[in-house]
Order: sequence, then C-alpha cells, then structure tokens
Amino acid sequence: MDDRLRRLRAADRLRAPQVIEALLPTFVAQHGDRLLGDDAALTAGFGRTAENLGLAVLGIDRGTDVASRRQKNGGAVTVPGYRTALRVVQHAAKFQLPVVSFINMPGADASPISERFNQSQAIADLIAAMGQLTVPNVAVFLGEGHSGGALAFANANRLIMLDDSLFNVASPEAVAAILHGQQTVSEAIDLLPMTAADLQQRGLVDTVIDHRQADLVAVIKQRIVTAVNELQSLSPVELIAQREAKFQAFLAQWPIN
Repeated sequence: MDDRLRRLRAADRLRAPQVIEALLPTFVAQHGDRLLGDDAALTAGFGRTAENLGLAVLGIDRGTDVASRRQKNGGAVTVPGYRTALRVVQHAAKFQLPVVSFINMPGADASPISERFNQSQAIADLIAAMGQLTVPNVAVFLGEGHSGGALAFANANRLIMLDDSLFNVASPEAVAAILHGQQTVSEAIDLLPMTAADLQQRGLVDTVIDHRQADLVAVIKQRIVTAVNELQSLSPVELIAQREAKFQAFLAQWPIN
C-alpha cells in the first residue's frame, strides 16, 4: 500500500467523533432515518461551541479496529446514513444553524442492499439539499473522501483539508483499476487533482492544515469558527450562489470537447 494511504487509514488517525466532542461541549446526537434504522458510521446532531455558536454537524468515521470497522462498514455510508444526514440538514436550515461536515470515508456503500433502497437517490437528495442551504456550510476532510458519496457531505461554501487528505471522484485503487493497471495506486494519487495542495491550487479548497501540528484539534476548531463567522455576513441567496460558483469554476478547468 502507498505510504500516504497507510497514514490516512491508520488506526490512530484523528476521527470525526473526537473533533465533534472538542468542538461542541453541548451536543445532542440524532439517530436513524425513521425508516431503515441507524448508520454507525455517521455521527450527526446539534450542539453549541464554548463560544455559544450553534452548529449542526455530520461526521463520518471508519472505525479503529476490525470490530469497529466492520460495525461502521469502513466508513462507507449507507442509505439510512444519507437520509439521517438529510434530516439534520433540513432542521439546520429551519433553525438557522450552520452545518459542518467531517469527512473520512472510502465512498458510498455499494452493496446490493443499498442499491435496493435507492442509494443514488439518497445521495442526490443530500447533494441538492447541501447545495441549496440558506445557512453557511463547511466541510472538513480529516482523511479520504471519494465519489458522489463524499461530495454529498462536501457541497459546501468552505472546504478545509488536512494536508495529507484526499478528495476525488474515486479512490486511488478504483482509479488504478479503471486504467487497467496502467498506473499504480501511488501514481493514481498524483495523476488526478485529489491532494489538498492540488485542489487548493485549483481553487476548490480554501484552507489546508498541517496534520503534524501539536494541537491539531484546536487549530481545526479555530478554522471552522473563522469560516462560519466569515460566511454569516452573506445572505441566503449569496450563500447558494457562492457555493455553486466555487464548483462551477473548478469544473470549468476541464472543458468538454
């Protein structure tokens, strides 16, 4: 395995629940989609920071050992996870709470069960809801985020990435497989703009944080609060327009012939 992927997938990697606990001393978790049940990979709910800033949060966790990774499906979010996230986002819009997503996932679950219960529709619904949010939203990449499954949580006004994290339409392994072995997994990481530095250079990522900082959680908290406060001055119409313009500008770098 590529050394970068080994570090990203290490058991001691900073996890979404850890950041959420530090960010929101007061937190009320939300569980289940009112239909299929709960998704153990997702931590979702509402809370207040020490500075009394109300937030809605969505955090995806891959687990730390074999048992927890099996329980959390390795971070591959399932249909109830996306629908639970959608419910939280809808409540956040209703009660004017900014939304913060913490992402570390291989992509969406691709099992027959998820397909049976309309996984693609659940992802599309969350992408649309995040794009049309009338409150600020911020996405923080703590590790990997691939496919439309990750985009559903990352359709945001501000994108923050740890410097060694990845964001792409497919995992490095999937990219290498699509190219029929013409590229190694390591080469696939460098082939497409999926690193934090590449995506920042292309204007999609706003902030890159060094993962080696001593007080990493405190730095992440500060960047989140700063981003939310900056976005609070924008009107609902401006928030939607800014979000769309960010992704349109990124897409415009690859014209369709």
